[in-house]
Amino acid sequence: MVIMLRLGSIMKILVTGSNGMVGTELKKHLDNAFFFKHFNYPDLDVTNRHRTQEIIEYHRPDVIIHLAAKTDVDWCEYNPEECFAVNVEGARNVCEGAQKVKALLVFPSTFYVYPGDKESPYDERYDKVIPDKIIGTYSKSKWIGEVVVSEFKNMRHLIVRFGSLFGGGEKDKKFVSKVLRMVSSGVKEIRMIDNRFIQPSSVKDTARNLLSLIEKGGEGVFNMVGHGTASYFEYAKAVLEFAGVKDVKVISINSKDFKETAPRAFNLSAVNGRLGEMGLDRMRDWRLALKEYIEEIKSQFIE
Repeated sequence: MVIMLRLGSIMKILVTGSNGMVGTELKKHLDNAFFFKHFNYPDLDVTNRHRTQEIIEYHRPDVIIHLAAKTDVDWCEYNPEECFAVNVEGARNVCEGAQKVKALLVFPSTFYVYPGDKESPYDERYDKVIPDKIIGTYSKSKWIGEVVVSEFKNMRHLIVRFGSLFGGGEKDKKFVSKVLRMVSSGVKEIRMIDNRFIQPSSVKDTARNLLSLIEKGGEGVFNMVGHGTASYFEYAKAVLEFAGVKDVKVISINSKDFKETAPRAFNLSAVNGRLGEMGLDRMRDWRLALKEYIEEIKSQFIE
């Protein structure tokens, strides 16, 4: 699906991949504040160069938020060719369209591009991505997509590295819903890794912060993650705590004892360096945002 949004009478935004978690949340916030019109292209494939550029040139947006991507880390590990086709060549096709209509290209990326081999959080102002140290097919595809976007001539760009997102309600297929579904299935013990760290981030906060950054003219590379770091063990315990679940035990395990399809970095904590400098860091502490989210959805999983 592609959505065309008009901010007042000044800015038009075209969104690809709008049926995903971030796109769905963006629609909510824009619906509250701005006039917009939906354009449904169920057959749109960003790897189709002609069709992608045809849509962009027809609508001539001021801003393109390119959300269409393959984001399932494990799926990407099994399907590298399709992953790179969508995440890299799809980005290139959208860039060509953005260049022709002189639109700002907003490219949501991931903090998974960082190597995760240092003890302190990653700050985009000082920590450079080291291509040879990127872990996993998905992460590599998003980094190459970043390179394509940043090196595209005569095109303004905004690259935003998101954290580990939670949110989405009924469309939530990520960590929070997986934990709650385990609880609803009747399990009494959940095993979670305690030596790998991430940055849980509210999709609601992310969508709002992304729009404010666009409106303020942000360009270049930005981290956009929730405040505070958590191991998967701590994350799962917080989910159960906020859901009021007391009869399920979370057991901590080492990552070497957990079988996974795709490799993961050990430390994916980060800070919003540039957002903070601009006074635009509106991301909340992950626990505060998570508590609010679970209060909204727990009735879907727990009687």
